[in-house]
Amino acid sequence: MILGGQMDNSPVLSAGQVSFFKENGYLILENCIEPDLLAAWQEQFWWCLSAKFDDPDSWPTDQTFIGRWRFTPPCPNIGAVPMVQAAVDQLSGGNFIGGGGAPIIKWPNSSGQWSLPRSSHIDGYGPPSQHPEGGLVLGALANLHDVESKGGCFIYWPGSHLSTHDYFVRHPEQINGSFLDNEGWNYTEFSKGSTEGPTEFYAPAGTVILWHGFMCHNGSPNVNTTPRIGIFGRWHYKKLEEMRYDILDDLWKHWAV
Repeated sequence: MILGGQMDNSPVLSAGQVSFFKENGYLILENCIEPDLLAAWQEQFWWCLSAKFDDPDSWPTDQTFIGRWRFTPPCPNIGAVPMVQAAVDQLSGGNFIGGGGAPIIKWPNSSGQWSLPRSSHIDGYGPPSQHPEGGLVLGALANLHDVESKGGCFIYWPGSHLSTHDYFVRHPEQINGSFLDNEGWNYTEFSKGSTEGPTEFYAPAGTVILWHGFMCHNGSPNVNTTPRIGIFGRWHYKKLEEMRYDILDDLWKHWAV
């Protein structure tokens, strides 16, 4: 489901789009970041790296992550982008806090081999997580430049948020991350409920994908000629200590949908 266009005083997501998100675990928002803002972000990013997008010899390919990144106002991170903020507030009813904007870079390796990943994960568990275990409810990604298929795309498993939730309903004590200690653990326990299997997110710059925190996802190789620069954001419950381990028959109890 793709969302585009301008916002007004009405909810940014229609009832159909909310239903799609609940069923599939993701939404794609086209034209989400205004061109002037996107251009400013691109300029700041490449200035930080002392490099240029159109000069491969300048790329610091040993640098793949920039922690604690903040752009300058008016939108210091992805959570402050008006359409993203409005969509998150509508889905959460104000129950979530977060955002962020840490760039993760997939530099190109045009001589490499490409294939869809078979493995996946959900965020918030295990190293090198920077988040509390449990309680992550929503993620977002915007690419700073256009991304095409096989270009280091974010990979997601549509519908897997429902099978992940089903697992935790049956094993509520493992929401603290102890599922990782199970002998022979494999994330296919979560992703096996996906309706479509692993799917690439490739789109023009400024397009945003939102995904439920229980939806399985992963990275992929970049065998194209340009870097994939992903700006990621994540949200957790405001009342994290009360809700982080609250696995309910109703997955959406703490949401506004």
